[in-house]
Amino acid sequence: MARADANINKETLSFICSQIGVTVAYLSQRTGQTEEKVRAWMDVSNTDYPTINQAKGIAKVLKVPFAGLYMNKSILPIKQLPSLRNLRTLPYEMAMDDSSLNLAVVELIRYHDFLSSSESDMQIDAIPLSLPAIADNASVIEYAKTIRKFFGIELDDQFKLTSPRQFYLYVRQKVEGKGIFIHCFTGVDVEIVRGISIFNDTAPIIGLNDNDRYPAKTFSIMHELVHILRRQSTLCNEMFSSFSSTEEEVFCNAVAGEVLVPTDSLNAYLSAKTITSISLDDVDTMAGKFNISKEVVIRRLLDTRWFTQDEYDTFANEIRQNFLQQREADKLARQEGRGPSIYKNVTREAIDKTSPTICRILLIGYTDGYFSKQDVSGYLGIKEKHIPKFIAEVAKW
Repeated sequence: MARADANINKETLSFICSQIGVTVAYLSQRTGQTEEKVRAWMDVSNTDYPTINQAKGIAKVLKVPFAGLYMNKSILPIKQLPSLRNLRTLPYEMAMDDSSLNLAVVELIRYHDFLSSSESDMQIDAIPLSLPAIADNASVIEYAKTIRKFFGIELDDQFKLTSPRQFYLYVRQKVEGKGIFIHCFTGVDVEIVRGISIFNDTAPIIGLNDNDRYPAKTFSIMHELVHILRRQSTLCNEMFSSFSSTEEEVFCNAVAGEVLVPTDSLNAYLSAKTITSISLDDVDTMAGKFNISKEVVIRRLLDTRWFTQDEYDTFANEIRQNFLQQREADKLARQEGRGPSIYKNVTREAIDKTSPTICRILLIGYTDGYFSKQDVSGYLGIKEKHIPKFIAEVAKW
């Protein structure tokens, strides 16, 4: 069979990579092609072109429509990356290729732009942005109390919710209800980045790593919300420590912890239980009570002086070791065919990843015939057979 080349616009491919910060090395690694071959595909003086399948692979990695590779760069709707402050804590010797991170930022902006254009086309009023007034010199506790009150995050609701997932969805809905766009990005390790905040005066964006656990996502919402309230656009990956290299991250972590586990509530809980010597079982119970992670619980116990630094370090190490051991045990069980089958709930995963406001737009647009089943499938990244279940679930909100 004759080879079918894709006569893409090489100048456009090079422009896309330059505009959104994707390196040749990253594109090579993700497509399985050599760097020399990828460079040739970007070189207008070179006669080599990718095959159609290879070009489709490139478009998938870059998260652009396949047809976009044929377009003239002057009419391609590719935006420049916003300026973000890098507040991540990374190993000293770690050499970083930020291509996957840049693509995550692009993904967030594209979904937000899709929401804005859909609301405009369908004549649906956007949720107006509403932020609380907080003094620049407000304390951690003042910040946390203001956030809980303004966004309507009730402790009784937190205790009644049945799982960390339900609490995550609850917090996400409360914050988006004030006009802050929250959406999960993909393709990045949590060690590289867990949360992204992009501030603007009309529709700020909070990005969450889709690979993170529910309690971590909830914490990231609160952490990035503090950045938004401080009018900051940032990249963050250290969400629990008070020993971050930057004062801003220390403050955001402290506020997030105080929002999720208020000092008064923690003290009242421990006093009512007459707990004097806290065990790992107690930590696990408290994590379930507040619908948060054990890491946040022990951090709060240290912050509120129920733990010494040595106790905190001991518990943190034990929690980490238990997690790693369980992960290895589960992996071995699956390899030997002993592990429980993992049921993939595609609809739930799509809802958990996607901005609630986008879910609502897709519901309205699909019901009114503005979006086809294929359209909704493409926006959510799931097969068409799952769309009816997705629509039915969102319709319950």
